[in-house]
Amino acid sequence: MKYLIIALTLGLTGLAPAQNANDYYARGEAALKAGNIENAKAAYQAALKLEPNHGNAKFRLLSMRNLSATARLKARKSQLASIVLPNVTFENLSLEESLEALGFMIEKASQDSFVPNFIIDDPGQDISKNNVNIRLRNIPASAALNYVLSQAKARVVWDAHVISVRPLNAPAKVKASSSKAE
Repeated sequence: MKYLIIALTLGLTGLAPAQNANDYYARGEAALKAGNIENAKAAYQAALKLEPNHGNAKFRLLSMRNLSATARLKARKSQLASIVLPNVTFENLSLEESLEALGFMIEKASQDSFVPNFIIDDPGQDISKNNVNIRLRNIPASAALNYVLSQAKARVVWDAHVISVRPLNAPAKVKASSSKAE
């Protein structure tokens, strides 16, 4: 009966049956790394049904809220890296103009499935006045962003909704209520 319940649970998530709890745990880790939170949870739960004292699976399920936020950020970064921009040419554009154009290119290349939501956090106007000059072809959007940031002497802070651009020397602002990762 225990195996029937596990098979039904995994059938709903698309996971094939595994031989033992460690196999399910490994599948959960792979799913988590890929940003697939639901499959990760299902795999950890399946591991615990087979082996109720599986410490690693218990730990992962208990810490899933924090892991979920981290996995979502990883998936967002990975999605940006998977978008290839055919042509990026900026000549003497300000950082703001560069990010606006880059955002438009990313949305178009992803067929509106990814919206970067760039925000410039530059109260001292340290980076806003920096110009960007690049000519790139067939480049991942994340690499294009890195070149823009390099020329503007800026860095990014990611969260679930925006990509915040700040001066390189700006202190990290971390709010307790949001999940930020650089």
